Amino acid sequence: MRWPRWINIVLGIWLLIAPSALGYVDTYAANNDRLLGILIASSAIVALWAPKARFVNVVLGAWLIIAPFVLGYFGGRAVANDIVLGIAVAAFAFIPSRPITTPHTPAGPGELS
Repeated sequence: MRWPRWINIVLGIWLLIAPSALGYVDTYAANNDRLLGILIASSAIVALWAPKARFVNVVLGAWLIIAPFVLGYFGGRAVANDIVLGIAVAAFAFIPSRPITTPHTPAGPGELS
């Protein structure tokens, strides 16, 4: 079950394009979302192979929730987008998954398994 990682990858990509798509007027909001988009997608990709790396997205999701208040961009689409995506990213990061592994092939004659 790796679908939660893929959803966080998509959410990270959305954060990269959200400032343009939603017409952010605040530079802090736009820069924050672009940076967090890269970090969220990257850590979700790493978590495909190393499942415990998913907890990085819990922290990044929490930052998305509080960023509007810390950075001071109140009101508008940026705040709503960050709070909703922060909750979603953190929630999907809590869902466990198994790492991607290569299939095990049985050892041939004379080989150690």
